[in-house]
Formats: sequence, C-alpha cells, structure tokens
Amino acid sequence: MTGSTWNLEALLTGSWRGATSVLLSNSSLHIVVDTGLPHEAHQLLEALKKKGLAPADIGMVINTHFHVDHVLNNCLFPSSLIYGPQESYEWCQALYTDLAEAAGWEKRVLKYYPETFEYGRAEANMNKLRKFTLRWWDAGRLGLPAQFRWTETHPLPTGLEPLVTHGHVPGHLSLIVSNPGRPTVIAGDALLTRDHDEQVLTMIPHNRAQALLDRGRILALGGRIFPGHDREFSPSDYCCSGGL
Repeated sequence: MTGSTWNLEALLTGSWRGATSVLLSNSSLHIVVDTGLPHEAHQLLEALKKKGLAPADIGMVINTHFHVDHVLNNCLFPSSLIYGPQESYEWCQALYTDLAEAAGWEKRVLKYYPETFEYGRAEANMNKLRKFTLRWWDAGRLGLPAQFRWTETHPLPTGLEPLVTHGHVPGHLSLIVSNPGRPTVIAGDALLTRDHDEQVLTMIPHNRAQALLDRGRILALGGRIFPGHDREFSPSDYCCSGGL
C-alpha cells in the first residue's frame, strides 16, 4: 500500500440513531469505514456516486465494531475485503443470538452489559434497543466469510493506525489517520458525539470507566474527529467534556 496522504469525507453523517460512515481515499485505494443500516443503503450509494465512485471501486471496508447500525450495508461491497475486530464480531453475534430468544433475555443481556442497573433509564431503553436490533439484524448483510480479515492479525494500510477502544464493546476499533500535522481520528462509538451522548439510541457502554478513558484519549489527540453519531469536529472548537 502506498504511504500517500489520506483524504477523508463523511458519506453518512452520524445522528441520534444512524452511524457515521467515512470515505478514506489515497492515490491507490478507496476505503469505506462503517456502512450503516439497510434503509440508508441508497444514501450511501448516492454519496459515493457524487464522488464518482461505485461499490466496485471500494477496495476495503473497515468496521469499527459489529453493532447493527455500523455494518448492515457491508453487502453492498461484494468485491471488497472487510476488515474488523474479531472480538467484537463474535461478541455481537452472541449478544444478538441471546436477544433473539424472548424467554429470559433480560437476564442474559447482563452477560454483555453487567452495568445495566447503574443507569437510570437503561433497563427501559434495553427493551427498545432489543426491538430495534431484532427489526434490523441480518447476518447475511455482513458480507461473505471469505471477505473478512481480522484486525487482530491483519495489518491495516500504511497511514492507518488501529486504536483499540473497548469500553463501548470488547474489541472496538477506532482509527488514527496519520496524515502530516495533527492526526484525524475515526472514533466509531468510542466517542459518540461532541457532548450529547445521552440523546443517541445505542447500547450503554460495556464498561463505563473504560469508555470514559477511551473518549479522553481520542479528545487528547486533537485534530479532526469523526464521532460515531455526530458530524466531525475539532477539540480546539470544543469546550465540553460530554458524558456517558
């Protein structure tokens, strides 16, 4: 892979329930980081078309983690390699299997989110999130097994540094893009928004203390930040610490 400068542009701007999708391009490779929900497929394709690109032009997809809102348009890129953390893939697959079985799911979910009862609205929200997940989850939209390359064992292209930020889910991956000057960070859900995390329809952190540390690490890097559920910003323009 060439070491030339990476250009970054949002394809889908993150919102209270939709995840950010980012296009990374250099002189030899186009990469889509996170692909969104099925109903956003046309938006994703249209955003690529406006940049003169088709799915066949995308050499690689990178998934920060495998929550439904980040991965369910992987299937739009059948000729791309798909890079992502195996730990998150297996963890989310197990979570969604347990959520799908109605009897006793409230108890089983505590295996994945042991801090649920430490949050005032988490128990009620978990039921809403379960319904949202069961509405959209379709493992067939993740891509074919032969496409996957796990980031634990396969290096990313030159200039892309994996940053494991596992407070949100085990194995969660943020990306540091090492262009000249201050770095750019594609945070995924290690940093949901600049300061309104409570408004995002997503799971609580797997580990809140670690999630706060992850958020602080990303903010401390400076430069451009693409949050998981907000438009890009720079910490120099940002005065609030945010909350989880």
